[in-house]
Amino acid sequence: MVRLSYIKGLGAIRAVVPIVLFSTGTIFFAMTECAAATVHDNKLAAATASSTTAVTAAAHSAASAQTTADTQTGNIPQSVSSTCMACHGMTGISPQGAMFPDLAGQWAPYLVKQLDNFRSHTRADPMAKAIMWGMAASLTPAQVQHVADYYSKQVPAKGKMINPKLAAAGKKIFEGGISTTHVPACMACHGPTGLGDPPLFPRLAGQRQAYVVLQLNYFKKGLRTNDPHAIMRYVASRLSEAQITELASYVRSLPGDSNE
Repeated sequence: MVRLSYIKGLGAIRAVVPIVLFSTGTIFFAMTECAAATVHDNKLAAATASSTTAVTAAAHSAASAQTTADTQTGNIPQSVSSTCMACHGMTGISPQGAMFPDLAGQWAPYLVKQLDNFRSHTRADPMAKAIMWGMAASLTPAQVQHVADYYSKQVPAKGKMINPKLAAAGKKIFEGGISTTHVPACMACHGPTGLGDPPLFPRLAGQRQAYVVLQLNYFKKGLRTNDPHAIMRYVASRLSEAQITELASYVRSLPGDSNE
C-alpha cells in the first residue's frame, strides 16, 4: 500500500514508495440510495443531467437576488434560507435525496474551499458547472464564510447500513487500502471514523452513498480536478466500479465519532 503523509503546515501530501503494508484504518451521487450502484459513462451523464432539474427556479432567482450583506433570520444566514436550503436543506440534510450531499457537520474550512473553487471555476465537474457555478457566483467572501460556519455547526446525518456485505468489503479498503494496485487506506487522510482533516480532507461519515459514487467517478475520469496534489484522481483511477460502490456503502454506514 502506498503510505501517504500530509504536512499540515505546508499543505503538502507525499506518497511514499515502496509499498508499505499495514492493517488498520469515501467517498461520493445518483438519484437513489442504491445497494450496488455501478456508474458507466452514460449513467454518469444521465445523473448529471437529471440533477439539474432538481434545482428549482425559485433557488436560481433567489441566488441572483441576494444582497451583498448577508443578513440573518435568527442564526440562519440569508444565503442558506434563500438559496442553499433548496438542495441542501435548512439544517444541511438534503431534502432532494441522494443527488445533493449532506453538508451538516462538514468542516467549515473545507466548505469554504469548495465554494471558493465553484466561484473561481477551479472545481469544474459536470455538477459544478450545471448548478454550483451559478449558485456560488453571487456569494461574497463573507457570505461564503457565513454559509460554511452555519452548516458546520449542524447535526450530521446518521450513518445508514444499506448492504452489510458491500460495507464489509469497503471497510477493508478504507482501513487497509489495496496493496496490489497501490491504493492507500482512505483513513490515512479521512480518519479512522471518516471525520476528515480540514481544510483539504472532508468528513465522509454518513455521506450519501450515491453521491460518493458519483464524485469518485468524477475523480476517476478526471472530470473533477480540485483535489490537492491530484491525490483523489490517483486513488479513484485505481478503483474498479465494484470497489467504488463498496467504499461508498461503507462510508454511508459510518456514524462518525465526535471524540476522535
